[in-house]
Amino acid sequence: MDTEALSRQHRSIIDKASLLGGRCRQIRTREDADEARRLIAEVDLELVAHLSIEDAELFPLLMDARDEGLRLLGSEAFDDVGGLLEIWFRFRDHWTVTAMLADPRRFAMATGGVLGALSVRVEMEEDSLYPAADAAARRGGRLDTAA
Repeated sequence: MDTEALSRQHRSIIDKASLLGGRCRQIRTREDADEARRLIAEVDLELVAHLSIEDAELFPLLMDARDEGLRLLGSEAFDDVGGLLEIWFRFRDHWTVTAMLADPRRFAMATGGVLGALSVRVEMEEDSLYPAADAAARRGGRLDTAA
């Protein structure tokens, strides 16, 4: 697993998400909502692929490790932030232009919530999960998994 590439993706996703975060508090016209939908689509393009890789590779790798500390780290992290992809799908699908215009304040709150969860996940991965996976890889190219 290439955690350096995943970290680069984090930076790109956070940059786009920050633009969305700024726009979400400025929904007053259809053009504002159209721009917010465009930003959601841009984030979506990168975020879905990124989270799918992590959910399919990073978390199972940690949770299946022989080392109890790695298993615990992976399980606790997944419990905390593993459901973000489903949360993103609900957010993305709910907040149409019409929905944003009908309740811009709620859209801003929902956007803040989902971007806050994304920020927590990125921080956890950068601070704990990626270093654990990298250190284990340096010790032998694997996480000493049970398989």
